[in-house]
Amino acid sequence: MPRLLSFLLFLAAGPALAGDYADREFLGFSEDGRYFAFEEYGVQDGSGFPYSNIYFIDIDSDSWVDGTPIRLRIDTDGAPLHETRAEARDKAQPFLAKLGISRAGLLAASNPATETSADPHSVSFLPRLIVPPSGDGMTLRITENEMPAGTCPDFGAPYKGFTLTLEDEAGETVTLHADDAIPASRRCPVGYAISDVVTFHPAGETAVLVVVLSVFSLGFEGPDRRFIAISTRLNG
Repeated sequence: MPRLLSFLLFLAAGPALAGDYADREFLGFSEDGRYFAFEEYGVQDGSGFPYSNIYFIDIDSDSWVDGTPIRLRIDTDGAPLHETRAEARDKAQPFLAKLGISRAGLLAASNPATETSADPHSVSFLPRLIVPPSGDGMTLRITENEMPAGTCPDFGAPYKGFTLTLEDEAGETVTLHADDAIPASRRCPVGYAISDVVTFHPAGETAVLVVVLSVFSLGFEGPDRRFIAISTRLNG
């Protein structure tokens, strides 16, 4: 049995354990496809504090837009999550307007936490809507790599970085991301999964691909989940 699965099953066996499993909402792309925004939100385990983090990705540099992300946490146990999210959205509104976030894009693939049949480390998809489906699709694969994780505690299993590759419609494989170290922002990660694949085809511009990954880490009451996004332009 894989170590991450054993870890998750062990934590799930306790009757009172409930990890902080964030959810996400996509806010969209700019008209030219350069920028993408999404929200990560949930309630912290242990404290019960609601939070909302809104990320703005510069596709061309695959990095956060200066001045972001917008992070908000209400340090009151039982504070309404919907109010926290509304306040975070208000704080993000100047960036949404400045960057022109207004286009939805296409959800080309998704693997929600409730899905039990999908492979969390590989997904094949068509980058555009074709009815009926035809042509060769693309395939994303994530490989987990054991790595040291700074000051994270030793719990008897390795911490993980990852490599993400894309096989395009021509059968050529490119590496979209390869860790050489685990950033502290991932909070002691023990595993990853492909959560969502979003594409956008702006008029007169190169198509955009955003891969949203689930990051599983050690939590107070169970495994926690957060999200990171890897972005690129598509050839052709």
